[in-house]
Parts: sequence; C-alpha cells; structure tokens
Amino acid sequence: MLVAMLGIGACSDVGGGAPEQEGSLDLTAEISAQHPLRGDITFSTTTDDTRPRVEIVSPSGHGVAVTPIDAVAGEQAVPILGARPDTTYTVTVTADGTTQSTEVTTGSLPGDLPPVEVEVEAEADAMSPGLTLFDAVPINGNGANDGHLLAVDPAGEIVWYYRQAHSIQDSRRTSAGDILFINHEVGARQLDPLTDDFVEFSGVTGLETAPEDEQGRKYVGPDAIRVDTDQMHHEVAELPNGNLVTLSREVRTVEGFPDDLCEEGDDFDGSYEVGADTVVEFSPETGEVVHEWSLFDYVDPLESLDVLSAGSFCGTYLDPVYPDMSARDWTHANGVVLDEARNVLWVSVRHLNQLLAIRYADDDAGTAGELVWKLGEGGDFDLTEGEWFLYQHAPQVLPDGTLMIYDNGNGRAGTSFDDPAEYPYSRAVQYELDTDAMTARQVWESRLDTPDSPVYAPFVGDADMLDGGTVLVTHGGQTDPPADSPRAEGVTVWGRIVEVDYDSGDVVFDLRVRDDGGEGWRIYRSERIPTLYPDGYEVETISP
Repeated sequence: MLVAMLGIGACSDVGGGAPEQEGSLDLTAEISAQHPLRGDITFSTTTDDTRPRVEIVSPSGHGVAVTPIDAVAGEQAVPILGARPDTTYTVTVTADGTTQSTEVTTGSLPGDLPPVEVEVEAEADAMSPGLTLFDAVPINGNGANDGHLLAVDPAGEIVWYYRQAHSIQDSRRTSAGDILFINHEVGARQLDPLTDDFVEFSGVTGLETAPEDEQGRKYVGPDAIRVDTDQMHHEVAELPNGNLVTLSREVRTVEGFPDDLCEEGDDFDGSYEVGADTVVEFSPETGEVVHEWSLFDYVDPLESLDVLSAGSFCGTYLDPVYPDMSARDWTHANGVVLDEARNVLWVSVRHLNQLLAIRYADDDAGTAGELVWKLGEGGDFDLTEGEWFLYQHAPQVLPDGTLMIYDNGNGRAGTSFDDPAEYPYSRAVQYELDTDAMTARQVWESRLDTPDSPVYAPFVGDADMLDGGTVLVTHGGQTDPPADSPRAEGVTVWGRIVEVDYDSGDVVFDLRVRDDGGEGWRIYRSERIPTLYPDGYEVETISP
C-alpha cells in the first residue's frame, strides 16, 4: 500500500516527471534525495472551498487516493511517504474542475537493510488492513547494535524504513501520526516518518552516567527532554490524558541472599545490588514525572527466590546502564498497559512469571499506586483451564476485558531440548479473568510448533489482536535448536512475524528476518498501523 503525508520537505528532481499537460494546477512530483521512498507532490488551487483529490497509483494498480478534510487554497504539498521501491507511479490531482497527471519514480532500497522475506499464504483480504511496523536489530556481538525500523505493506514490500546507531524497542504510531519508540533502554524518541526529525526524551542514564557506547557514540543528544528517572526501557506508550508511560529502574542493596544462587564463594556477605523496575508516567512537553511506582514496593526479592533463574539474575544484562556496579536483573519488567475499565496498569514482570496490576488512579477501592492483583503462577487468580505463561512479554487488554499475552515459555515443565517430541515452545495466549471469583481461564492460544519445525523464542515477542479478526504474533527471538540437540540445524537466532486467523488458526502472513550465513537478528515487537500519515485526510486504498 502507498501512503501520503501532508507537509513540505526538501526534495531534488530525482525521479521527477514533467506535467503531462499545462493547467491551473501546475502539478509536479519529485522524490527526495534523502530517502528513496519519500517525496513531494505540489500544485496550486484557486478557491478556498476546494478539496483536491490526489491519486497515486502504480502500474499494477495499487495505490491510494488522498483528500484533505479541510478545504484550502493556493500552493499545496502532499508528500509521498510509503511508496514501494523502484516503481513508477502515476500521480493525478483533481481540483478546481481540472484534472492533471504526472509521473514519479521511487529509488532503490539500500543494500544493508535487514534481510526481510515474506510469505503471503492467503489472499490479502484475509489479513487485517494496514502496514506492519517493526524493529529489527542485529545480534552480532561486536557492540554495533544498530537499530532499524521497517514498515511493510500487505504484499510484504518494504515501504518505509529508518535507521539509527543504537537498538530500538517497542515502536508504535502515536495519535498525531509520529512513530514513538524506545532508544537503547536509556530514552525514547518520537519520530516524524516524513523527515526523520524527532523529539527525544532521556532518563538520567542517557544524559549522565552512561552517555556513550563502546564506539564513543552518544545515546542521546544534548537537546533531549530530561525525565527525572534512571532510564526508559522496553515500553513507551501514550495514555488517554496525553502523558507517556514507560518503564525505568532503581537499584537497592538487598541482604540475605544464599551464597549458592550465583555461586559467590565463602566470602559472600549475602548482599547484592538489586535492580527493580519502576513504572513511570511523565509529561511529554516538560519531562515532569507525574507518577513513579517501584516494584520493590510490591514484591520482596527474598520471597521470589523459588522462581528466580540464576542465569537471568546473576548475568550482566544491566552492566551497560549501571557500569559502576554489578546490578542484578531481578524483575526485568518488559511491558505496561493501561486497563481503563479495571483502573489498573498491567505490568509484565518477566523474571517472576507474573503480571502485576497496579491501581492507576484513586477510586472507591483505594489509592493510586497500590497493588491490586498478581496474575500468573503463584498469584491471586486460580487457573481453571489451560496453562500459565512463562517469561512473558507484551500484555494487551482487549475490549472484552480478556488479556492477550506473548508466552515465551522459558523453563516450561515437561519440555526438553533433548526430546524432539517435547521441545520447548512459545505461543500467543489469551486469558479471561473473573475478578469476583478470582479465577482465570485460557480461552485461546496459537502454537505453530510441529515435530519437524519448532517455534521457540526464549526472549522478546508480542501478540496483538487486530481489528480485522486476526492476531499478529511476533516470535521475535526465535532460536533454532542448540548444536547438540537431536533437532539441530545450526544455532541461529532470527525474527519472525506471523498473522493468524483467530478462528481457524491459519497463517495468512509470515515475515522472517533471518541470515543463515551471518549474524542473528531479533524483532522486539510488531504493530499493525493503519497508515503512515497523520489525521486530517481521507484516504482510500486503491487495489488492483
């Protein structure tokens, strides 16, 4: 699908075409020298009650028709954004009773984009409408953790991309039409997809304690809006009041740990510098922190020893953001979502295998910031059907109150890398909650693993119910069996996005970012966005 966005950008005449006929519209179309898939359509109208119709159509018949909601007069610009590469489009503008056409040709994609392959396994109308937006980050072990954002259309064509020096997490479209994402676990960026200009937010880590990476590259710029919290990681999202919610961390010294947890030796005094996540609401205009709630206030680290994985807790995950201490990654929260109907923020706490429900605003039952429920094994709800999630990601609250979750499945009982018939698996799963009876019931799941093709992603992932009745599932860290496993085909980490029909379970879209001969790749999450242009325009998709 091709999309257009209102605005004026700096353009060259690369790919531009002369008008096919002279007329009052003075129509031109050009592709930007800075980006092969962006450009400008410019023309003039004479009356202020004109709502011009702009059609942008490829030879194969795909494209869009764009009409501004508000009538304007004079010189106008409708930028091209989201075109397929190496394609000549016919641009037709109808206004002031005149129709005029020209052509414009997009450029080629850079050769160093992530290796994207797409299998469309059903007709396009089996998919929910829109573009698929996702991040792709190489896992190359050399510190060059470059980040890529990509958008693909229903045919699997890359129609937009953005690159930066550092990793990207949790990209999404804002209500204003920008792209909001986490920048390398220290801050967040709100990006204009037409110009690549961005507003930047940063925690203290990005601005002060860890300002550069191993190559001396700055994580954030000097103009970043400072948010008085340690960092921002894994999730940043808009709230209905216009504020942003994200996850941060704090570190406290905790005593009383056993010496065999991390095999510390005889001189271990039982204390660790422990990292716990915090939930932060802040103003995007000023960076002022409105609320910050620490998971230390809801769970005791020593009471969670029975579920802690030594490999996760004792590792070096937090070293880049706390370089002067050996902070232990205790809770590792990776998602926060507002449940307006229940007045809670659901926080996904990966290392504890639970979702915590924190009261968002004062109500008759209590004050904001109180812990309301724990969901998951060992929590407040009895599971009456199905199985619990493990090391989960990305909770989504659906309109009927059910929760959609990506269940990574780390450490699932009864599974083994050594048993091809019981290999570990990851899945999308949906739960129905009864907060009166305090029961939970699994009502749906999507598992793609088969005896010959395991689907196991022990880290990252996403599951989103879409408006069209399908579910977008991101197996973002899909990992081939280890080399010594009977199912081994070479150890490779790769990202995969599948769209499945909710009723039948059939796969209607299958995107893979994989390089068998080189570095691994991961996709943190994916989103189905309606378009890449802002409100204020009526857009009609033109299909062959």
